[in-house]
Amino acid sequence: MSALTRTFHTVTIRRPLLVAVMLAAGGSLARADSTIPTRISVSHANGVYLVAATFEVAAPAAKALAVLTDYEQIPRFMPDVRSSVVRQRSTGRALVEQEAVSRFMMFSKRVHLLLDIVEGADDITFEDRCGRSFKRYLGRWIASVSDGRTLLTYELRAEPTFEVPELILKRLLRRDAGEMIERLQREIAAR
Repeated sequence: MSALTRTFHTVTIRRPLLVAVMLAAGGSLARADSTIPTRISVSHANGVYLVAATFEVAAPAAKALAVLTDYEQIPRFMPDVRSSVVRQRSTGRALVEQEAVSRFMMFSKRVHLLLDIVEGADDITFEDRCGRSFKRYLGRWIASVSDGRTLLTYELRAEPTFEVPELILKRLLRRDAGEMIERLQREIAAR
């Protein structure tokens, strides 16, 4: 079990019933080209937000991972990401600085991240190192193949440094995850 998986499990063990209900009741954004509906869940415990999403793409895992690791092109297909600059790169690692803006009704929040990224053969893990927008911000992408289709899993653990009512932030995280998935599916299909 990886350190990131243990971290996710540590948070969820405290409230297993709540998390199980949240995962079972997760959102569903069915797509016409997908046999497995997109599932998104957002839960909150002790100031920490957990986002989990699963969706399919009709492309090889290597192609999906290539899109996810094309850091400098992210603002082109993710318009809320204003900039994405690779500060350092080595085999299997990258340090990427990103600025994004999220809007919800009258709220607007600029987010700054300095992501330390580790690229594996079938997964990508990331963690914010600057701490400007989040006390903790870590997650991962996992790609697996079944029946010629790629299943992508996204996990995020975020503890913001800013104050936003829980209900609003949960809605924002769910909405933003859904939009991110739709844009990724389109970009992967277009390449």
